[in-house]
Amino acid sequence: MSLPARQPVSWAASDATGAADATNMTSSVESTLVQMAQAGDETALGQLFERYNARIHLYLARMVGDDEVGRELTQETFLKAWESLARLRDPSRFTSWLYRIATNIAYDHLRRPRTLWLFPSIHHEEHAQVQNDMRSDMMHLERRVEERELLTLALQRVSLTYRACVILQIVEELPQRQIATLLGIKEGSVSKYVSRGLHELRNAYLQLTSEQQVDGKE
Repeated sequence: MSLPARQPVSWAASDATGAADATNMTSSVESTLVQMAQAGDETALGQLFERYNARIHLYLARMVGDDEVGRELTQETFLKAWESLARLRDPSRFTSWLYRIATNIAYDHLRRPRTLWLFPSIHHEEHAQVQNDMRSDMMHLERRVEERELLTLALQRVSLTYRACVILQIVEELPQRQIATLLGIKEGSVSKYVSRGLHELRNAYLQLTSEQQVDGKE
């Protein structure tokens, strides 16, 4: 099977410096930076960008299955965020607010007629164990380019909300409450959506692997 040409997407945990900085930033520091940025402080704006750029890029690249497209959507996300930053009433919710913007932009991109990919997922009886297993699988696949591409293609077949939940909880390791807030769903639905998403992902990956083996015999 000939795979579509796409820029490779990293499936390692969010290991970029910007992602780590964003994770370690305290709520008070974040709120202060947001308030300064809202007041027109370009330095604070730049610091927020540096802290979140890599993290948002990785999230969007995984959502759309293409690193370069993810980079373009990241620029779009920050442009929209800066344009509407003054309307953010609670600076402490900046992270969830920014992810919501990124998610909506990813949804819009994936729903365009020219975008033909859709995601499926994987199921598991033991939800916590599945997440650990899937994370290990993703780290292993990172070392094998072709399987990594298959995983990216399989993820594109998972339904959008399930896909977002899988990436945000298993890869980004965000808490369920925050995921629920930024996706506009009930907190109790997050684990259910992740489980369904993982089920679809595993089925899609197995199907792609089977198709590749059949094509290889022809």
